[in-house]
Amino acid sequence: MKLNHFTDYSLRVLIYLNQNDKTSSCSLDELSGKLDILRNHLIKVVQFLAQKDLVITKRGKNGGITISEKANKTGLGSLIHLLEQDDSPIINCFAKSCVFVSYDCKLKSFLDTAYQAFIDSMNQHYLSDLAFNNWEIIFANQKNAANHT
Repeated sequence: MKLNHFTDYSLRVLIYLNQNDKTSSCSLDELSGKLDILRNHLIKVVQFLAQKDLVITKRGKNGGITISEKANKTGLGSLIHLLEQDDSPIINCFAKSCVFVSYDCKLKSFLDTAYQAFIDSMNQHYLSDLAFNNWEIIFANQKNAANHT
């Protein structure tokens, strides 16, 4: 299974916001720079996360983006399922004609069961389980790498 880029970017944003000082907010520009994701992609990600109450956004001089309590209390599996935005993310037998559909093919059922097991397994973990002990070093190394190129 491969997660889409939207899910990847969203999880990166949530990890960053969760690890970041929870009392302060950050800007799209900060997220873009720290996570090395284009600002235009982040606009869509943050809008979606805000609509789903996973982040709190505030406009203006003292505005920014902070993580919500809901995001911290939601299992990673449920977050991934929500971010994938597809109730049948692995295979869709009707998206393109499939000769096996009318012959009681079991592949979709097997894949759906495996996907649910993945979600259930990931729901045993939360954003807090993705904390880094060397948070400052991650971004210090990023600056050093940029200066040497």
